[in-house]
Amino acid sequence: MIHEKQLSDILPSELVYSQLGDVGKMLFALKIVQKQLSVYQRAAAIKPILFVDKSGSMADAFYYNKDVPKISVATGLALAMYLKYDADIYFFDTEIEKIDRSKIIDTLLRISADGGTNIDPVLKEIISIGKTDYIYIIISDGITEASNDVLSEFIKSGVIKNTKLILININPDYNWVNELRKYNNVFSVYSVASFDEAVKKVLS
Repeated sequence: MIHEKQLSDILPSELVYSQLGDVGKMLFALKIVQKQLSVYQRAAAIKPILFVDKSGSMADAFYYNKDVPKISVATGLALAMYLKYDADIYFFDTEIEKIDRSKIIDTLLRISADGGTNIDPVLKEIISIGKTDYIYIIISDGITEASNDVLSEFIKSGVIKNTKLILININPDYNWVNELRKYNNVFSVYSVASFDEAVKKVLS
């Protein structure tokens, strides 16, 4: 059995192994035994809060990794951030849901992607939290516009400066993505390897 302390230093790309059936789980266990897992480095002063897109398009694979669903790597990051940094985790599609901390590991390992996408509840939740010593990480393929009034409030609140988007597979021209780009807060990824690199930049 894998202990939670062993999970805390695992990269999302490595957690994917645990979701790919018996062979994947064997490879995952082997990585732990061989102590080949990498570690994210991050100052403890900033608390990460993750918003993971679980809409239907997130079930699609990475452009350069056709056998790896986007949702698998996204939930892998969420699990790693929860175990290592005590991060709060939210899922969203057309609605947003904060994951019960007592069920977070089981939820992350079992989640599936379906439904539409609405970014407004995510931006509203970030505005509501409102802490400038937090870092807000959205993992999405970005397929949605924000309503103008919500986006305006998001910009005025100042938390936009602390909001980072890991954007998977596409380069959209949506209003909220363009606003984040003004702060260099959009990190586009097309493969599992580039996802890991994006996370390191977000947490640097």
